[in-house]
Parts: sequence; C-alpha cells; structure tokens
Amino acid sequence: MSQATRRGAVAAVAAAALVAAGTATAGSAVAAPPADKGKPAPKPAFTLTIAHNNDGESALTPTEIDGGEYGGVARFASVVERIERQATTGRPAPGQSGKRGFLLLNSGDNYLAGAEFNASRQEGAPFYDAVAVDYLDYDALAIGNHEFDFGPQTLARFISSVPDTTFVSANLDVSGEPSLAALAADGSIAASTVVKERGERIGVIGLTTPLLPTISSPGAVVADPDLVDITQAQIDLLTEQGVDIIVLQSHLQDIQEELALVTELSGIDVVIGGGGAELLADEDDLLVPGDTRLDDYPLYSTDADGDEVPVVTTLGSWRYVGALTVNFDGDGEVTSVDEDASGVRRVSSVGPDAVEPDPFLVENVEEPVQEYLDALEANVIAQTEVVLDLQTVDVRTGESNGGNLMADMQLAIATQQAAAFGTPVPDLAFHNGGGIRGNIDQPVGPITEADTFRIAAFSNFVSVAPAYTAQQLEQLLERGASAYPAASGAFVQIAGASYTIDASRPAGDRIQDLVLDDGTVVIQDHVVLEPTRTFAVASNDFSLDGGDGYPDVDFVRLGVQYQQGLVTYLSEDLGGVVTAAQYPRGGEGRITILP
Repeated sequence: MSQATRRGAVAAVAAAALVAAGTATAGSAVAAPPADKGKPAPKPAFTLTIAHNNDGESALTPTEIDGGEYGGVARFASVVERIERQATTGRPAPGQSGKRGFLLLNSGDNYLAGAEFNASRQEGAPFYDAVAVDYLDYDALAIGNHEFDFGPQTLARFISSVPDTTFVSANLDVSGEPSLAALAADGSIAASTVVKERGERIGVIGLTTPLLPTISSPGAVVADPDLVDITQAQIDLLTEQGVDIIVLQSHLQDIQEELALVTELSGIDVVIGGGGAELLADEDDLLVPGDTRLDDYPLYSTDADGDEVPVVTTLGSWRYVGALTVNFDGDGEVTSVDEDASGVRRVSSVGPDAVEPDPFLVENVEEPVQEYLDALEANVIAQTEVVLDLQTVDVRTGESNGGNLMADMQLAIATQQAAAFGTPVPDLAFHNGGGIRGNIDQPVGPITEADTFRIAAFSNFVSVAPAYTAQQLEQLLERGASAYPAASGAFVQIAGASYTIDASRPAGDRIQDLVLDDGTVVIQDHVVLEPTRTFAVASNDFSLDGGDGYPDVDFVRLGVQYQQGLVTYLSEDLGGVVTAAQYPRGGEGRITILP
C-alpha cells in the first residue's frame, strides 16, 4: 500500500493550532438515528467509508494467542487495504451511491514508552512508528497525550517523519515550542484540514485532551479546555468555505467525552474518538481472544440541533480497524449510516478474516523491532520468588509489592547518586501509580530486561526535590487519594514513610497521618504539624514537575532513567533476587486505607 496508490491531496485549513472562540451556526446535516434504521433512505449522492484507529502505542509487532497472531502493523495495513478495496470497487451495496470514497484517519497516541519504542532510540535506527504511519498514508492524524511523553522535540521528529500528512488539533497552542511552531507554520500541524475525495471536500477537525499538562510532558504547549467554542469555530470556518462534510477526530481519553461534546455542537457529521481503550463492536463481530465489547458500533449522540451523530472508536495496539460507512446527499447532508457495511475489523492471522502481512512493513518495521525485543528477552536481570502485583488496578488503588519495589528503587538510586549531583540524601520517595506500566503481574521466575521496559516504560529520570514542604507532601497524598476507590494514575506508592487514607472523608481531606520511617510525624489526625518544614524527596521528574496534578517543585534530575534504575536496583541492590520476605504480596503496611 504505497502513498501513490491512494486518494487525493490534503490542504491545511489552518496553519496554526490556536483557535479563537466562535458562535454556533447551522452546519452540515447529521446522521440518521438508529430508530430510522428500517426506513428507506433517500438515494445518496456520495458514500464515504472512514477507516480509523487510535492508540497504536508502539505495539508494532503481532501478539501470539492460542496459536494465532493478532495485531502487528503489517497485518493492520493489509486489513486497511481490504476495507478500502471493498468500499470502493465492485458494485455498490444496496442503498449506497455509485460514487464512493474512502478516508483513513487516526485519533492519536501512536507511540508509547516501552521496549518496542526503545528500538527506535538505538543509534542509527529509524523512528519505526513513523515509518509505519507514513507508509499507511493517513488522510489526517489527531495528536494524543502520549505523543508528548518524550517532550515536544520527539513529537516534532515524529511529525517531520510523516511529511505528507496533516496532524490536527484545534485546541493546542504550540507557538511556545520552536520545533512544533515551525511545523505549524508550514501546515504540518493545523487546527483542521480539508481532504479531497472523489471531488468531495471533507473537513477534519482535531482535538487533544485538556488533561495534557497533568498526564504528559508538553513543555510550553498549551491545551485549551474550551472545546465547545473551539470546535464550533472550526465547524463555522469550514462551512463558510463551502465544506459540507465535517468529521471531528479527537483524543479525549473517554468516548463519553466525545458523546457529551456532540450535544453542544452544530454541524458535525461524524466523530472519531480515541484514548479511552473502548471496543465498540456488534455482537457477531470477530474479536481478538480475550477482548470484550463495550457497546455497539456505532454509538449515536444528539447534537444541539436535535440530530443524531454517529460516534465511534476502537481498541488500540494495531489490533482493530474501525470502518464506518456513511451516505450523503448532494448537499453533503447525511442520509443514513450503512450499519451493515460498518463495524470493527480485527487484525488476525487465523479465521475467516485472516490476512497476510504487508511485506514492506514486515521487513522495515516488524522484523528489526522483533530482533531488538528478542535480545531484551534473552537478557535476564534478576529472579523473583514472589509474584509482583503490577496490574493497573493494584498500583492505582492501594499498596502493592510492585509499587513498593518501584518506590524503593527511586529511594535507593537517589541515595546513591545524591553526592554526585549535589543533592541531599532523600528522606522519602514516592512513585505515581500511572508511571508503573506492568499491566500484568510479574510471575515467579526470571525478570528480563524486556520486563523492565514493560514496568518502567517512560523516559522519566530519577530525581530529587531538595525542599519539598510538609504542606506539599499533604497536597501530594491528597491528590493521590482523591479518586479512591476508583483507580487513578496519581495514586501514591511510597518508600521511607507510611501514610493512612480515611476514605470515609471527602476528597481533599483524606490523609489522616504521614510518618517517616525514622519516626518523624509529618501529618497527625489530618493536621500538618509543621507546614513549612522541608524534606528531600525522590521521585521521577514527571511527578516532581507537576505531573498528575501533584505540586510543581524545584528538583534535580540525577542522570538515571527509571528503567535503568530498576535494572540497577534489581541486579545490584537486591543481588538479583526478589524475595517474599522483602516484598510480600499486598504490601507491608506502608499504606493503610480506612473504609
């Protein structure tokens, strides 16, 4: 699937990504609601199939499950090619127009820290995620939060490596970051873009989650939270330019956010969401073994004019391609959604939907990345004699032995490096639950270098804040406990101290006590005893820089990425063995939660 084989030119509507507020006006029409599914629809003038995905997150190679391979960007490309061929060649299905078009859209989070991403960081290696995305020849890409995990310059490298596609986000102001500002100036980043397909002009608007500053590292990039006015302004601009078909492509972390946004907009025809890890599928759709559908494909939301708009998303990791087929009349108004032709398509090597992988992507992406992964898997760092609880729910809702190990690593590495970097030896350390990316428990047995990348996936550095006040420690812990019992990436795993959460009290007033291991009482009976007293605190630079909504404090990076720190802690500090005596399952009482 080369770029020369597909579709027309893409023109940027806005070269900058900061958009002024606008007032709502009537725009293009909306999709027929599910209740109209059985009624005859007017004969359409144009049928558009939108293939889409989101949250590839560097999962470039396939996963073997029960003898079959699922996912992998090479087979993903083959599924896209099959969808396009079915949508645009042969006789149109009943109810479709003879004039048929195809778009390929992507709602962001294309790369994510971890072992597969790290393959691109080796000397002389290309940016494998960008090679894949460029080859797939998307019509537009939204910008997600994980695109900023390595800072704006890495995102600039990624965008520059996909030179013929516009990255859209209407609520990001990138003017404060020179590398991204240059890309906005040349139209590589825009608020929206217009795609020409079979003579039709289709507007694509992008949005990025306003949570960006607290869940990633955007530098001076500003994420405007005023999504309604910003989006409506783009709808109005496109409508004034004579663009009748308008698609919103967003990365808002939860499909409920997109569904709610539609209710306040006028003129959106289709919404493609991302970031929420939701699988929309019909009951008879083939799924990857172990996956569970959340709801039907598509969902619908009623817009400000009382019309129904189809809203779709799908699971990421290159395991599914969504395909939404929409019929339009001559004025660009939606007459119906062809739900028989629409649905989610899994990426599989087995079953009636099996496809062969694209040979270019096998040779230029999957094989070199897999070679790198195989080397990591062969390098055993340590042995664990106890299961390490690393699942998301474990590290984001309470104490776990995996969380304790990660916090202990921060404390140990910071203690070792303090003199070399001129910082005090830390009094305590903490680790945010969201920075522990095990996702599955670490079983008894070997811990490989690949496992350390899986657990400590980001590029964050072990750091020390020399003067963290007692008042800020309370703010930190209150932030971590605020969402309990819901899982939160801000939940605080701790070393060198213990604390108690009183879950019966309201968020913001839940930390009953905090006591350092040397007996120093910092908080007692919900009172900070000496608010201005300072402590040296170790953590990762993301957390000390205000990530996850924590206090933003002065800190010193110690030159050791936390994945490297984990390797050192396991192999040297623990002597290559993790024992149940050191790290019992369920923890050792560092965090007490009162019901």
